Amino acid sequence: MELPPRRSLFWIASYPKSGNTWLRIFLANYLLGGDAPLSINKVGVLGLADGDARHYERANDGPYDLADPAQTVALRSRFLRQANHSGPKVALVKTHCFNSTINGAPLIPPQLSRGAIYVIRHPGDVALSFASHYGLSVDDAIARMAEPKAVVGGSDGTALQFTSHWSSHVKSWAGGEKLKTHVVRYEDMHSDPEKTFGRVLRHLGVAIDTKTLSRAIRHASFKELQTQEAAEGFVENTPHQPRFFRKGETGGWRHKLSKQQIHQLHQAHGPVMQAFGYA
Repeated sequence: MELPPRRSLFWIASYPKSGNTWLRIFLANYLLGGDAPLSINKVGVLGLADGDARHYERANDGPYDLADPAQTVALRSRFLRQANHSGPKVALVKTHCFNSTINGAPLIPPQLSRGAIYVIRHPGDVALSFASHYGLSVDDAIARMAEPKAVVGGSDGTALQFTSHWSSHVKSWAGGEKLKTHVVRYEDMHSDPEKTFGRVLRHLGVAIDTKTLSRAIRHASFKELQTQEAAEGFVENTPHQPRFFRKGETGGWRHKLSKQQIHQLHQAHGPVMQAFGYA
């Protein structure tokens, strides 16, 4: 018998390489951490990632074709319903999917969703990090960010993530009316972490303790993350780059992108960039 719907899924969403992992590491240190920094390879205990193909395999009672979009969407709906009914009252879910529908099925089902945090980053810096992470040239990364039907994943244990056009991704989350979403700029996480992460906690409905907040920010600092990765590696890294936590900088696009590349980004995403202070 079909169980009545409840709303337990709380999304931690972003376009790839926009700060999703950093935010989740902060939350893990705030909610689960102690006097010592939590291992970066234990961040997964905080919630689940909808890019983990094992969720889809369980929903399918066995392996499936990871590169098949239609099958992925059908299994996604099934696994999210299962997670919503069997998981905790508030289940944090990492996603890189845009908030839209495919084949009539919502990728982010509003009837199962409690709310969302959406992390946005300057698309120039996204392009640089995206290129490194996926083993692409910067020109190819910029082109991928302008494809309406773009995806990532679909192999090596990673389910397809439907990312779409960068601007469409941002608008689908930041402009949605069906889901209570708090938008966080990656740049503000850098420049004013206490205020920015504090607002994230309030949106999640978590009480703020200033001492714990400061400690979690310190334990999620880029220096700490680099130190841990150098010592033990990081499970979310790819074979294309020596380190996941490379630089964590803001504004690197200013001196690393050509004028033509910057022009391409503005042509493709100008209105959204302007809306979020990136013009």
